[in-house]
Amino acid sequence: MDIDVPDAAGGRLAIVAYSDYVCPWCYIGLERIERLQREFPVDVTWRPFELHPETPRTGAQFQGRLGGRERARAYRENIQMLAQESGITLRQPAVIANSHLALEAAEFARETGRFETYHRTLFRAYFEEGLDIGDAEVLCDLARRCGLSDQHLRHALGYGTYAEAVDRATAEARAGEVHGAPTYIFSGGFRLAGAQDYQVFASVTRRLIARRADTPS
Repeated sequence: MDIDVPDAAGGRLAIVAYSDYVCPWCYIGLERIERLQREFPVDVTWRPFELHPETPRTGAQFQGRLGGRERARAYRENIQMLAQESGITLRQPAVIANSHLALEAAEFARETGRFETYHRTLFRAYFEEGLDIGDAEVLCDLARRCGLSDQHLRHALGYGTYAEAVDRATAEARAGEVHGAPTYIFSGGFRLAGAQDYQVFASVTRRLIARRADTPS
């Protein structure tokens, strides 16, 4: 199944970005995309992609997943170096959070018109403040910080209002051969995956915009 990314209005280039809040590469990618939006006529739609549905709701320890102290240290140092280049100071969270509730909360924010603010806040809370974004009360506190109704969010999370939407988006992405996050799909089907340098984003965007301009309408 192909993932259709139609052209944006006004001749702008559309990008669909699959992302998860427990992925540091996705946080770094957010900075890249925000810069891209400042410099090029692009419209970006963020979609949920749950990377680790196997993570317990109470979270998991880093040591077991990363496979050893030396590997874990090299992993952290590599991420921290790339993050610092993007102006992000990463802290290793105490646990790997289960991201499903955070993805649900982001869908609530989307419906109430505060997605961009809440989206960035979730990343910052997890990777810079060390908060457990698998905890509904933490998510509600963050919502209040962003001008959202914490009571309405608490109700939505308790009833699983957006759970199916998150599962459906992840399933559709996997069916469309999205194998991980971050993954960026541009109008016309071109894809970028993983932690790409900003100049890669800029070069691809520039070429796609030029190609569209040369294509007869």
